[in-house]
Amino acid sequence: MEAVLVIVDQDGAVLCDMAGGNPTLPRMPFDGRWPPMDSELTDRVRRELGLTTVVLELLDFTTVVLLAADRARPVRADGFAWHGHDAVTGQSRVLDRRAARSRPPASDWFRPGWFERAESYIDGELKGAGRVRLGPSRQIKHWSMSAVLRTPTDRGDVYLKAVLPRLAREPEITRYLASLRIAPFAHIIAMSPGDRWWLAENFGGVDGWAVSTEQRRACLTQLIMVQKETIHRGDELIAAGCVPLTSASLADGVRSIMARDDIWRAPKLAKNLDRALTDEEADRLQALTPYLLECVERLDGAAIPATIVHRDFHPGNVVVRDGEILLHDWSFATVANPLFDLASWLLDVSEPDAAAYLDACFAAWADIVAPERMRDAWRVAKPLAAVVEMMKLIELADIVGPDHDFNWLPMTYGWGRRLLNAAADPDLTINGWR
Repeated sequence: MEAVLVIVDQDGAVLCDMAGGNPTLPRMPFDGRWPPMDSELTDRVRRELGLTTVVLELLDFTTVVLLAADRARPVRADGFAWHGHDAVTGQSRVLDRRAARSRPPASDWFRPGWFERAESYIDGELKGAGRVRLGPSRQIKHWSMSAVLRTPTDRGDVYLKAVLPRLAREPEITRYLASLRIAPFAHIIAMSPGDRWWLAENFGGVDGWAVSTEQRRACLTQLIMVQKETIHRGDELIAAGCVPLTSASLADGVRSIMARDDIWRAPKLAKNLDRALTDEEADRLQALTPYLLECVERLDGAAIPATIVHRDFHPGNVVVRDGEILLHDWSFATVANPLFDLASWLLDVSEPDAAAYLDACFAAWADIVAPERMRDAWRVAKPLAAVVEMMKLIELADIVGPDHDFNWLPMTYGWGRRLLNAAADPDLTINGWR
């Protein structure tokens, strides 16, 4: 694929490719489906253009704005020149929309100067802790929900994470879980609540995507161990920042998202990767409202104890290290039915693996809830778990607004179709998702 690079300087001038005689936005080919939106991209720009930049803002799946450290002409690439934005007007619809917007982006890290402020904060915290920086920070993740920097120090790497206001409770929840002393969690070094960022020690280990299915089953049972420890700790979890998802609020959520014609009746567009629902799919989805409300009542009657729910539980948020399992990224943590965490965990797994995960889950709960009762509860929890995922994604799309909701819309439609499949299979002949 080919990425469109919008490289701007502090004054708003745009770096243009002059190879064809007229100023055009530079393009750069990549092997992956999407270009890297982190330091891998800026490394490539430095190698090929001789220009130091930071990723500033994603405009769509292929267009990214980078901020140049200075206005010097690239030293290792001929045929480039700086021009005003007018020189490239009409070449990129998303860039023209960015130039015309009057409101600042919802994500602070999409604004010039954020990276320098973050670096200054890191330096201050390192100095206070008696640590020495060994090099510049690298951008590890940079999108509408969060920005993550990695900084090398004389006592190991530290990570800065910045998030949207709605997700700023993560460090307090992580510290609370660590205080229970039942499992390893990320070690939070420092927090800046006003900026909604914090520093954490590098926790290392092997990403959950790279471990065996057997090890992943152990990751699932570890989550359940944590969940069981939080039974009857709802007030403490809420005090730490978890938002309760009660039967009443879930029913309200069902009614609210099912009424979102702006989502379900949207046309297929590049911003949603042409994955918007067809009219027939939208009709069937919105017709599920009474069924889903019935599921809420039936799940409430199953009397499964409420626990902490990670709400973004997938192998990418798990690491295995030195025989230990560490669960991280508690940004979306809620107090709710623990079965909801099976939604993202079963995503994209084979049917035999999904069956094995369910067996492991129900066995891990057996000392509190009989496996058959848990399986019966999952029959009505499964479609609701898809709803809970959609609630999360639609909320994020609303927060970041039309400039950046492209990050969330394709996933929203994916969960809408999974919900349709789950509702058509109330007896759970399919263990995972289709």
